Amino acid sequence: MPYKGTVRGKVIELESDVPLPDGTEVEIVVKDHEKKTVTASGHPRSSPQAILKFLDTPPLCTSDDVEALLKPSGRQSGLWVSKASSIKTKSS
Repeated sequence: MPYKGTVRGKVIELESDVPLPDGTEVEIVVKDHEKKTVTASGHPRSSPQAILKFLDTPPLCTSDDVEALLKPSGRQSGLWVSKASSIKTKSS
């Protein structure tokens, strides 16, 4: 059963009582607080606002980049895009 608490020096102060006798050996797993919980836009990660901001962000490629990607590379592929004009780019 997980418990939440706060570290104060060498003591971990739990938010609620624990039904364990004194001296019981426990294992503590520290959450990685280095992970960003907020996106670059300032919205909480995976929040509706962050997702909408991501979807509203224009692509970082130009029409020249798209054209270069659409040129045949000599490799056989089952998927080919026939017209680059149907792809929206930053400069469109």
